[in-house]
Amino acid sequence: MIRQPKPEERKQIIPLIHTIMEDMELPILKEVSPSTLHTILEEAMLHKDFRYSLTNTLVYIEDGTVAGAIFGYHGHLEERIDDPFYQLYETYNIPSSIRLYEDSETQAGEWYIDILSVHENHRRKGIGMKLLQAVEELAKQQGASVIALNCEEINDKAYKLYQKLGYTATSTKVLSGHSYYHMTKNLELLR
Repeated sequence: MIRQPKPEERKQIIPLIHTIMEDMELPILKEVSPSTLHTILEEAMLHKDFRYSLTNTLVYIEDGTVAGAIFGYHGHLEERIDDPFYQLYETYNIPSSIRLYEDSETQAGEWYIDILSVHENHRRKGIGMKLLQAVEELAKQQGASVIALNCEEINDKAYKLYQKLGYTATSTKVLSGHSYYHMTKNLELLR
């Protein structure tokens, strides 16, 4: 079943976010302990304007637990999407110079898929594809005409999946020192 998460499911979602952050080798991971980072994420997820808010998230539930999650938002919101997270820094004694993400990932005019993550015990079941299809419906409901994501250039398996689902590489980006294809899909053709 795919749906928006319940507040009590945040602890199951955060490890999925953390896995992607580790894959991206985000600098914040060297500055903030995992337990503190998880605590701040859990609190910020309750704020509707946060990158990983419950309203920006769809989860795949299998056997009563979160097997995967996908997060997305309108690209024009990116500049302020982490403000609810940063507002918690003082409480946890984190210097304001530490950024959650240091590089711009999207742009205005796109509805951006920030993270797609499936728990390692639930991979190769088609959950990622189902979440991608469901989030396209969410993006359309929110008035999006173009949906976008970034795929690390060395991740051939994901790249092929995105191509199969109609995404096209339109540019490249360097995020935390890694090269990514910026891929887009026109949702207007699907209406």
